[in-house]
Parts: sequence; structure tokens; C-alpha cells
Amino acid sequence: MLNWRTPFSLVAGLGLALLMACGGSSSGGSGTMTVHLVDGPIAGYQEINVNIQSVEISGSGGWITLGTPNKTLNLLSLVGGVSETLAAGATLPAGRYQQMRLVLGSGNTVKLADGSVHDLTVPSGLQSGIKLTVSFDVAAGTTKDVWIDFDAAHSIQVVQAGASGQYILRPTIRAFDKVATGSISGMLTDAATATGLAGAMVYAEALDGSGNAIISRSTVTDANGAYTLDLLPVGSTYHVVSQPVTGTTTLKAYDAKASDGFALNAATPVFTYNAAFTASAAAGAISGGLTPMAASNQSDQVNLLQSLATSSGSHSFIVRTTMATMGASTETYGFANVPVGAYSVRAVRTTLNADGSTTATASAVQPATVSIGATVTVNLGL
Repeated sequence: MLNWRTPFSLVAGLGLALLMACGGSSSGGSGTMTVHLVDGPIAGYQEINVNIQSVEISGSGGWITLGTPNKTLNLLSLVGGVSETLAAGATLPAGRYQQMRLVLGSGNTVKLADGSVHDLTVPSGLQSGIKLTVSFDVAAGTTKDVWIDFDAAHSIQVVQAGASGQYILRPTIRAFDKVATGSISGMLTDAATATGLAGAMVYAEALDGSGNAIISRSTVTDANGAYTLDLLPVGSTYHVVSQPVTGTTTLKAYDAKASDGFALNAATPVFTYNAAFTASAAAGAISGGLTPMAASNQSDQVNLLQSLATSSGSHSFIVRTTMATMGASTETYGFANVPVGAYSVRAVRTTLNADGSTTATASAVQPATVSIGATVTVNLGL
């Protein structure tokens, strides 16, 4: 899905785009592949249960089954370093592979914060499997270690229908060769008290050729304020971005920060970034509508951006992101507990095509100034 994670993530092969030349090319001999599943954090859900029948990869002779877990997995149990092995040491011809897919079964559900359970609808376009564009070279006599990130936070579209909602799977998934990835970790603290900020959302963002921010990975700080942004493909430069909101009954918002760029490469794949955040004296909110409404094969994501200073200059980074909610005749979004200041808002619409590929379009960037205790309305057109 493009979110400034779009449309550039599709171009980079990090979404669900269907590559035209999808068969693996054999170079003689065979290797093995192990596939793991992880997820990122999401608020408002206790469980997201997805039934995964099999994981497959496209070879020169057709689809090769790597593993058949045939089980329902709670994606929200696969965060903070926890993973599920979908295939272990599957044998396949040596060569380059450019497409994978997850084949889903029935019984997919979501459990909300209030404990209610709802069906998670899988669109007909995904019945043949959720397709991932990849680029893996499997050498003879070696094992390729592949990690799939099922980004639940940007994969669930809520459609309101009276008192009960419909929940639709709009999957955003990326696959990584772990050998070719790195990580950034550290601590987020309160500048006044030096205590760790627990439960803060943290993003690793890259800037594309036009200067647009792309979320490459996200996580949430632990009880001590520690975080790790792993599975970051080497060869790119990443900024750590956060606008912490902490607390349960009484929420406390902090001004956003972005780190300088960390250039991850094979020689230096691991970095540390610690940051102290200043609590905001006042906050407001942003909300609005999207037109025209998304069709049944579409989903909309809205990004809240803010210009933040780094050593290379100020850039517009994503400080919050949310999926829009579809009603009977309107489509809406909202950001609460936003520190006062100047922001901008942009929506990205992803369309699931009949062949399982996706395309994306983005709205114009609209300015939004947040003032104390007020909700500013920003409507977006796609």
C-alpha cells in the first residue's frame, strides 16, 4: 500500500504489486528457504486472526509450495520480536525469485478493544492469494531466510453499518531477506523527567527522490521506553520519527522529533538513536472527510505530516497515520491529542485489481494548523 508508503513502496516492491515477470529463473542445483511472519503494532484491536493455508513462491514451472501451516494466527501476537515460522527449510531450485503469495482460508476475525468479535472479510480479488513482489536469489546449497511483515495497522478497513461495523482485509505486506537488513534501536524519554516513554509509536522513514517520506517499519516502545526498528533493507537512509502520546485514562502528547539520517549498509547495518521529547503544553485535533468515497475494492489511508529539522535540513515527515473509516454515505478520518502547531494532511487511496495487483493515487497535500482545544476540519479529495 502506498502511504508515502505509496506509490513508491509499490515501485520498490514493498507492497502487493503483481510483477509481470514473476517466474523464478533456475541456475542449476537447489537451495532451501525458511519463511517467518511478523507484524507491526495497531491500536483498537485485541486480536487480528488470519487463517493462513500456505505460503508459495513463483518458479519457472509455476507456484512452488514452501509451507502449509493451515492455521489461524493472531497477527498481534507477532510483535516485539515474536515471529511465526510458515515454512522451514523448503527445497526449491536455485535461481532468482520475484513473487510470493499467502493463500488464506476461512474464519478470519478481529477482536476489538471492547471484546466483541467480528468477521474479517477477504475481498474476492484476494481469493487466489495475497501476492508479494520480491527479489530473492537462492544459491545452490544455501538457505534463504525470508521474513514477511504483515502490516495490520494499514491492512484493516472499517466500514460502518449502523451499530455494527464491517472489517475488510486490505493487506499491506512486505518481504525481506534478513541477511540484507539492519536495525535501529534506542530509548525515548521525557526531557523533563528522563523517564522512558512507554507505548509510543515509532517510525523508520526513508525519503524518496521527490523528498516524500515513506514509512518502512513501525514499532511501539516497551514499558521502559525502548524500541527496535528491525528488518530495514540495507542500502537506504532512514530517519527515526515519533510524536509520542502516552498514558491510558489521561493522555499526554509530546512534540514530534526526527533523527538525522542513518545510512544502513552491509558494513554498518545497526545504529542506535536515543531521544528526549518535550511534553506539549496544549493539544487539539484534526478531522475531516474524503471524497469521493472509496469503492468496495478500495481503501484509504491518511497521513499527518509535519516539517521537522534534521542536520540535512527540514523535511516533511509522517508523524501519525490512520486508515479512514467508511460510513453509509461519508468517509472520515481523525487525529486526536495533536500538539499545537502547523501540519499538513494527505490521503492515499489503494485499489485492489481483479488480478490481485494494486494501484494507488494520492490527494493533494492540505495544510492544517492545530490550536488549543480545537478540532480543525480538513477535507480531502481523491
